[in-house]
Amino acid sequence: MGLLPNYEACFFCGRENEGIRMKVRVKDSSVFSEFLLDRKFQGYDNVAHGGIVAGILDEVMWWTIFTHTHKICYTRKMDTEFLRPVNCGAPYRVEGRLGDEGRGGIHASATIRDAEGRIAAKGAGLFRVARDIAPSAFLTKLDFAEVSPDIEASFRAALQ
Repeated sequence: MGLLPNYEACFFCGRENEGIRMKVRVKDSSVFSEFLLDRKFQGYDNVAHGGIVAGILDEVMWWTIFTHTHKICYTRKMDTEFLRPVNCGAPYRVEGRLGDEGRGGIHASATIRDAEGRIAAKGAGLFRVARDIAPSAFLTKLDFAEVSPDIEASFRAALQ
């Protein structure tokens, strides 16, 4: 199981701000993060704001696409379904799945499950390749401080 780098200033995975600070991991072909939200991310009393939940789904879908394709993308469209409240202070796991790639972009999906394995939220997204971001410039924004040497070497090779 390997920890992926984070994009330094990202609200969801970066360490430079007061955001979520997700640690996204890869094991075999699975890209996931286990997280616990602070009450500062609540919408209603002790329930995470829907925008935060959607952002977590988006974040892991992005990393899923990048990990499998090495393509830097923008979210083009996303559908989110909220099935249960995502409670602050409770453990959850979000896992992404790569879908098809076609003329319209790259499809991905993600699911958030609670500690009992029940689905709390799920998302499906369509992502378009970011042709205006140079891979070498993107590489300079990644934080490899906690990443294994083999994962760092893989990212550097893919983005050089």
